[in-house]
Amino acid sequence: MAEQQTGKSALQQVREILALRNMGGCCGLSDYYWYKLYDDAYLNGNGRSDFLGWRLQAQLSQALNPRHVVLPAWDKVVFMMLADAVGLPVVPTVATFKACPRLPSVFGQHLRSYAEAAEFLRNPDVYPLFGKPAWSQQGYGSAYLERYDATQDQLWLLNGGSIAVEDFLARLDTPVDHRYHRPECGFLFQQPLRLAPSIEQLTGWKAICGARVICLNGPGESMPLRALWKIAVPPNHVDNFSLGKYGNLLADIDLASGRISRVLGGFWPETRIFEEHPISGKSFTEFFLPDWPKVLEYCQALGQLIPLMRIQHIDFAFTDSGPRILELNDIGATEFAQLHGHGLLTHRTRRFIKQFGNAKTHSWINDL
Repeated sequence: MAEQQTGKSALQQVREILALRNMGGCCGLSDYYWYKLYDDAYLNGNGRSDFLGWRLQAQLSQALNPRHVVLPAWDKVVFMMLADAVGLPVVPTVATFKACPRLPSVFGQHLRSYAEAAEFLRNPDVYPLFGKPAWSQQGYGSAYLERYDATQDQLWLLNGGSIAVEDFLARLDTPVDHRYHRPECGFLFQQPLRLAPSIEQLTGWKAICGARVICLNGPGESMPLRALWKIAVPPNHVDNFSLGKYGNLLADIDLASGRISRVLGGFWPETRIFEEHPISGKSFTEFFLPDWPKVLEYCQALGQLIPLMRIQHIDFAFTDSGPRILELNDIGATEFAQLHGHGLLTHRTRRFIKQFGNAKTHSWINDL
């Protein structure tokens, strides 16, 4: 497919793949095709040398973020307490299940036991709700709960499916996925956010479409490096891109203006650029995310709040009441951040890693 798209022969492709070894980013065969590194016209900046290979995804954050400072990026309860305490806009929480004596008021009704959680979920007046584990990744364990059906003792979901209350309660103390879900950290029941009007008109779907902003957090300034807009497509209740396997879309965001471009549905070379939303038919051309300067302001605030967390992957929702911070991530996806022709390993990033990265335990930094 790469040869069909560019006319570049298989031999030329092999030579370019082998040359990646000497560029410092540890890119290989998969990276070459995923990021369309075979298409010189598609690439920005310094071309292939700007790209970071998937093998360094976790190591990038581990080299820059000391493990003793990243708890807020893993535990949403800790993050919400910090963000709310300094007046940053977080998602309104209706109730929180957590087996502890007390919680701050920002977490709404405190559900201390399985029985209290069951009573809460069987109250039809609390719906709709968005539920998610306090410690989880990639949307595991989350659900958009539309309403409670007392006749069948089940919860109806945004995608038209349903789940018995007892089955849903099981995820409060049993991991949905042992890699990512830690139920002992609690479970949040949040007020579903209403999309900003311009986004609601564009997508025609209730699910939040969040922006991911990757920031290099240096002394005195948090510098946005890349920004992506994750577009949830029905029947998905979350916007996770996850290598394109759910059908959600991913757009590039201009850091200065918030204008989106190059909307993709997966990884190259199989994907394509979408000019229109596949459900609503509305054009993506000249679409600007609302209140973008506020997003950049909140990035600065989070950098100041957690100064030793040198790389921050921050998720924002665009709502009818302005941007809200969904969560802060430690080890963020570097694959989807490089699908639009922009690599993460720019000259600025290389200098930053050499200055703040732990080269003693991450020898790859010495090759930058």
